[in-house]
Amino acid sequence: MTTSALKTFLDRFADALDHDDRPISRSHARRLRQLAGHLPQVSDASPSRVPVQAACEAELAVYAAQSPLARALADLLPSLHITRSKNYLANPPSGDFGENYGYGVICGPEGGPPTLIRDPEIAFGLMFLGPKTHYPLHHHPADELYYTVTGPSFWRAGTANWTGHGTDAIIHHPPWLPHATLSADRPLVLLYIWEGDLDTDAAFIPDAVTAEAALSSLGLEAP
Repeated sequence: MTTSALKTFLDRFADALDHDDRPISRSHARRLRQLAGHLPQVSDASPSRVPVQAACEAELAVYAAQSPLARALADLLPSLHITRSKNYLANPPSGDFGENYGYGVICGPEGGPPTLIRDPEIAFGLMFLGPKTHYPLHHHPADELYYTVTGPSFWRAGTANWTGHGTDAIIHHPPWLPHATLSADRPLVLLYIWEGDLDTDAAFIPDAVTAEAALSSLGLEAP
């Protein structure tokens, strides 16, 4: 079941990326199709859960009725190891961040969290954010692409202001570009792809925009 669900997910994710004209999206789509066509050995990822997961699963189920990618991800979820960054939990950006954040790696290098398949050159998986959760400014050496499975959500990079996106949006962050994410009043489910330096974790960086200010600027009240 896991192998079949994984192959379907890879095909649907590639289909979604192919709708974007940017070379980075097309390149990742080709890589996903190659993996689906010659699937490596699938490992037991030791399924586990995080506090925000139930709310995000319920939100994903709403979209699964109409989105083939959301449906494929929902089918794969029971096989995934969903976790939280130890560095983030040790120094959370807000008191409730740990309860409203989680991620799972579907494909990644050796030495990382449990994952279904291993690859030294690319990592991809999902991220959960609870409602009105501010994932503050951070950066990393990996090139990053996000795909919004649910929405809406808000994004800023560098010194730019917040930009809103609905579902099926693709957001690209080149290496070391500071960026932040903010969910709206519903749980948020995202897919991500990392390429390049997969071993160096993301790190928070000083940010004058607080969660309360970010929410207020978008007409949302803090939880």
